[in-house]
Amino acid sequence: MPLLTGAAEVVITPPIGTYLDGYGARATGSVGVHDDLHARALVVNDGTTQIALVSCDLIGVDRRLVAAAREIAAKATGIPAENMLIAATHTHAGPAGLRADLDTTLTDITAKLIAGAIDAANRNKRPAVLKAGRGSVDSVSQNRRDPDGLADDALRVLLFDSPNSRDGAVASIVNFACHPTVLYHTNMQMSADYPGHALRTVKKIVGDAPSLFFNGACGDVNPAWIEQEHHEAERVGSIVGAEAARRMQELRPLGVQQKVWNIRWGELIDKPVKGNLIAPRLRVASRKVPLQLRQLQPPEAYDQRIADLEQQRAALDPRDIESRRRVMEQLTQLGGERGVASRLRPGASHELRPEIQAISFGPGCAILALPGEFFVETALAIQAAAGIPHLLIACYANHHVFYVVPRAEFARGGYEPGVSMLDEGAEETIRAAAIDLLREVTA
Repeated sequence: MPLLTGAAEVVITPPIGTYLDGYGARATGSVGVHDDLHARALVVNDGTTQIALVSCDLIGVDRRLVAAAREIAAKATGIPAENMLIAATHTHAGPAGLRADLDTTLTDITAKLIAGAIDAANRNKRPAVLKAGRGSVDSVSQNRRDPDGLADDALRVLLFDSPNSRDGAVASIVNFACHPTVLYHTNMQMSADYPGHALRTVKKIVGDAPSLFFNGACGDVNPAWIEQEHHEAERVGSIVGAEAARRMQELRPLGVQQKVWNIRWGELIDKPVKGNLIAPRLRVASRKVPLQLRQLQPPEAYDQRIADLEQQRAALDPRDIESRRRVMEQLTQLGGERGVASRLRPGASHELRPEIQAISFGPGCAILALPGEFFVETALAIQAAAGIPHLLIACYANHHVFYVVPRAEFARGGYEPGVSMLDEGAEETIRAAAIDLLREVTA
């Protein structure tokens, strides 16, 4: 039977004056709304299993926000709470208080709005067929730790199309890995950054059906921009959205076949379509993975080391770029570690148990939900081991444990290893668990 699929989008923009998350340099609340923030929900039922996927224009989602939204939505729809995936796009122009230092009032309101989007999507269900494709965007992102380092240019799309393609799309998913930081800390207006503009571009081309954006492993990938202004977020988003829309439009003939008149032979010739029509079979699995927090020195232990490095930097010849880079790697890492140390009890052992979730849509198509900021190499390693042609990786999903850094990167210094709360083995633990989980849902 065809899938029953519904989608909906709900505005989740908080009041003007709400503090924005993502940059420590902001000292006051927001001053306006450039473009609304949304929770976009997709519900899928294969006749046996029901799932709900939600993409929110937020920097991250705390497990308590996710738990509250799941509980409300489960009561309203009958969809099991554990079959719901709730992720953030990671915009740095969304509200603070939803991934750490929770604002309980805002969390309560946002949870109800997310649950409302799931409920509305569930009520909108109609028959659909699932089509999966892949494109490429290599012009708007770059590894932010090393310009020659890894970046993932793959743009993956899922199209939930009407059985009769003339009836239009039911919903779609866009999966791309790049930090939504076209806008800088100088921006004080709420905005979904480039992912919001990408989805608006998809709507302009494919139609009004809701589309969800899931950000991939972009912990070490930043956007390319001319200047950090709203019109640049729109430009970058239009590039990502146009490629996604192109691939979706190319998928439309799957299942019905497109033709070409061959006027020399007087025949109709089939024109093959790139992509796959997925035979539906939903399977869901999740696992809570034990991770150790770092054991760092007391904050004051970093002060002298940082001061010494500052002196070294001041004494460097401005033309000695490589020496400056080596000092900056250490300075940035130590500054980050000092900040983390001020939030953790020195010498104490702490453990987190974040959720990893995998959902299979059918043979060769799945989505993996990871609870933080991951590097490109982690995603590529998981994809290579899993061997799933259409594997979407949604980071910032179901919780936010901040940066999960590959072991070797701690020795290279820089921001991400500095501010990571997790010990050096965390990435390996999550990667192994993710591969096992994907094998479980695709066996």
